Amino acid sequence: MFKGQIRSILMVLAFVIGGMFYDSLAELSWLQPVGIAMMLSVTFVGVDVKKLKPTWLHILIFLGIQVIGIGFWFAARAMGFPVTAEALYYCGAAPIAAASPIIVGLMDGDIEFTATAMLLSQVVFAVLTPFVLPFVVHDPGLTYTTLMLLVGEQLTYIMVVPAVLALILRLIYPPSKRWAPKLRDFSLGIWLWNLTLIAAIGTKRILLMHYTWHDIWPMAVAAAAICLFGFLAGYWLGYPRYKRECSQCLGQKNTILTLYIANQPFATPLASIAPVCYVFYHNIANAIQMALAVREKQKRAAAQVPGDASETAPTVVAK
Repeated sequence: MFKGQIRSILMVLAFVIGGMFYDSLAELSWLQPVGIAMMLSVTFVGVDVKKLKPTWLHILIFLGIQVIGIGFWFAARAMGFPVTAEALYYCGAAPIAAASPIIVGLMDGDIEFTATAMLLSQVVFAVLTPFVLPFVVHDPGLTYTTLMLLVGEQLTYIMVVPAVLALILRLIYPPSKRWAPKLRDFSLGIWLWNLTLIAAIGTKRILLMHYTWHDIWPMAVAAAAICLFGFLAGYWLGYPRYKRECSQCLGQKNTILTLYIANQPFATPLASIAPVCYVFYHNIANAIQMALAVREKQKRAAAQVPGDASETAPTVVAK
């Protein structure tokens, strides 16, 4: 139980270290995709492929992601905040984060359910985003093919390569299917390293933009609002059986992908601050969720503790 609390603390500490030593750590940004590939390869190796079956709940999750992304964008746009609207879209419409199955696994949740949602959300994002993005950035000249290739390139690095590596490993060495539970702490270590790099890269990116606090705070507040809404909506959608899994699916986002898009020439530079802030928010939410999961597990364990032996021992009646 103490180990679970330590994990939550380390997640917050990773951001503190990344923010403090951003200048030197940001130079190691090239290690981030390598870390993600390693982390996902370990996860995919242990996934039971037969259990990767979409359900009606997965469909609701995909609809929820699109409704949140497009809905928040439309609302902010209607109120006259086009940059905030663009920022909200990057946060809300982003596919499910690659780390979600790992977080769910650390909370003893359904890894296959989350992995199914995560994998399919990348496909949905790749197909739908090229249709929507020209309206979001107000650039009708963007073609579907250009955007499809842009998104597909990043998804290949983040998703396809780890999946292929895991498949090859399973074929060469079948016992590797049992590695995932034993390597949870290894995956967590890589993920914490990635969080440190993300914090360093995000801090340096914001400082180099030279925006004032007056410009930044609406982006930070918008990211916080959509993050909180996503986690709570997912919890409500999946309650009671898949409350944490669905909360992860609607709250934990692949901001690496949307940051890549937000930093393209056609996007508004200020809007990219929101997904940077979102990385911090959704990992704070993860830390809280993991702490709550440990607390709930402690309560269940306490409820199952047998009473005093003298009270529970059967009475022997002499004949």
